[in-house]
Amino acid sequence: MSLQQESPAETYTAAEIVEAVKSLNTQHKTALMKLARAYAVKTSFGHEDLLQEAWMRVLGGRREWPRSVGVIPFLAGVMRSIAWDWQVERRDESVDVNEVGYEDQTASAKIDTLRTIALFDDDPIAQKMIIALLDGARGEELRKLSGLTKTEYESKRVKIRRRIERVWY
Repeated sequence: MSLQQESPAETYTAAEIVEAVKSLNTQHKTALMKLARAYAVKTSFGHEDLLQEAWMRVLGGRREWPRSVGVIPFLAGVMRSIAWDWQVERRDESVDVNEVGYEDQTASAKIDTLRTIALFDDDPIAQKMIIALLDGARGEELRKLSGLTKTEYESKRVKIRRRIERVWY
């Protein structure tokens, strides 16, 4: 089932969402797990919990899925939002090597983050926006940090989203 079909509704129905979940391929599932790991690092919950909560909110109707947004970017946004809500304040940012797998997850997330930032080596404003996003800036705050007008900002957001989708998904 294609998730970009023409339809009069602006968001996917529950049945369409269930069908989309069933049709995810291995590459999509892997991308979602990597994103969940990256976002879960700053919470006291595991990446499985984060991904599960994202699915529950979407399937339960608490988060509507716009037809104009692909599955991975949409779920990444849901997980980012949940992780932001679940964020815990850490006193010690050092890696606990006694925690099984934590060090590898953190390294993997850092590598993926650096790769994403490097995608925009040709566009310093886009890089600045990506870094600000990773630091938690959103909406109007992000636009002001970029120094762009509303129209320029929206165009830059579309460019960033398309480039990330093309490379990562």
